[in-house]
Amino acid sequence: MVGMIDLTKAVLAGVRRATAFWGAAPSALLLALVVNCGVADKAAAIPAFARQTGQTCSTCHTAFPQLTPFGRRFKLGGYTAGGGDTRDLPQLSFMLQSGYTHYNVGLTAPTGNYSSPPGGGFNGVNNYVDLAQQIAIFYGGRIYGNLGGMLQATFSNSSSRDFAIDNSDIRYADSFKFYNHDVLWGLTANDVPTMQDVWNTTPVWSSPFITSAFSLSPVANTMIQSFGPGQTLGGGGYLFVNDTWYAELSAYGSLTPKAQLTLGIPGSSVGPAISGLAPYYRVAMEQNWGDHSFMIGAYGMNANVTPAYSYGFGTDNMYDAGFDSQYQWITDVHAVTIRANYIWERQLLNSSFAQGFSANPTDYLRSLKIGAEYVYNNTYAFTATYFQITGSPDAVIFSQNAFMSPNSSGWIFDLAYLPFSHGGPDLWPWFNTRLGVSYTLFTKFDGSATNIDPTNCPYCRNANNNNTLFVYALSMF
Repeated sequence: MVGMIDLTKAVLAGVRRATAFWGAAPSALLLALVVNCGVADKAAAIPAFARQTGQTCSTCHTAFPQLTPFGRRFKLGGYTAGGGDTRDLPQLSFMLQSGYTHYNVGLTAPTGNYSSPPGGGFNGVNNYVDLAQQIAIFYGGRIYGNLGGMLQATFSNSSSRDFAIDNSDIRYADSFKFYNHDVLWGLTANDVPTMQDVWNTTPVWSSPFITSAFSLSPVANTMIQSFGPGQTLGGGGYLFVNDTWYAELSAYGSLTPKAQLTLGIPGSSVGPAISGLAPYYRVAMEQNWGDHSFMIGAYGMNANVTPAYSYGFGTDNMYDAGFDSQYQWITDVHAVTIRANYIWERQLLNSSFAQGFSANPTDYLRSLKIGAEYVYNNTYAFTATYFQITGSPDAVIFSQNAFMSPNSSGWIFDLAYLPFSHGGPDLWPWFNTRLGVSYTLFTKFDGSATNIDPTNCPYCRNANNNNTLFVYALSMF
């Protein structure tokens, strides 16, 4: 109880101190708006951070993009820690991702859940090669003083070609003493909820870390897992007390469809219309001892959403409550990470039900993801992740699913080789690459293990027909 009272006092002190700097927040948010217009994948470790800190990638990452305790504190500190190249020059990095995608059975159904297939048409093809699936440019590190950020602009080459700014985060961070407590505080402006999080459990940074632009995904997903970069703009403040207790409060609003299209979001990816601001909270406790660290936390978001931008019928209310945990054991040679994440979502579909967009006035979704990874010498990494989504059947929302059900489940396995985690070649010591192969195995897809698309029989598929092999090469320089 004493610890919680001290934490409360420190939070109040941090709020008072942050208020003095809050006038800078609108400028940070405006900067985020100017540079954030996202597309669709996760950023990885960027060499600009290694140059700025003078550290190899293995200091901040077990196997990028997964963070170590040092990497988490670098991010919480606003990306401003030095030790290497401290010149106030733009810290730019570049990424190239290539991939080969193979479905267990090619797509042949003309309609149904595959109305926008990769490759532009249903012809039974189940192999897709893309030597430049993504090309990205990053700015990473100190902007000025205690202000830093990570900004990513990405060209995505899949069934369409789009260029936009991807996952991005701008921070101001500082610290102070409150009695005998060390308090790190910061302000963040970012373009997608959980982008700012430092644990590899929440949606933006969770496994799978590298995905194919051509991979098949179940229809159902919780709101907080569905946001893409550039669809929203948000910001808030956070405290990290005694290197243990973390608390954050932020808020997000939607960019208009016109703004999203102007900023590079493909028309098919324009995000939901949040009415007003949607509050987001995050609390966590992390303990570090010796080679071990353990985190347990919770997060959530409450949003009023106008479905399909159909105004005049009120809004739906979406509430997501997430619970997560992460354990790490990291030595000079071995690293083990175990992660768990559970999201419960309540959907009050007042507007959707009134307009016939849903069969039920209230629906629920539950998302579970449990995974583990072993990394040897920061060079060889094996990851296994189990995922499951369950929820209320809905004859309108899931009309094309088996049993009108959102239920899906499966496994994702990834084996990767990272030859330059301890330093790149002499020609360019900041070069890093990840070569890997992943396999997604579906035990249930869109409501069933068999006949998952009954509206398209005799072209209906089984869940394991969508099993996907992905061979990739991701290079940072």
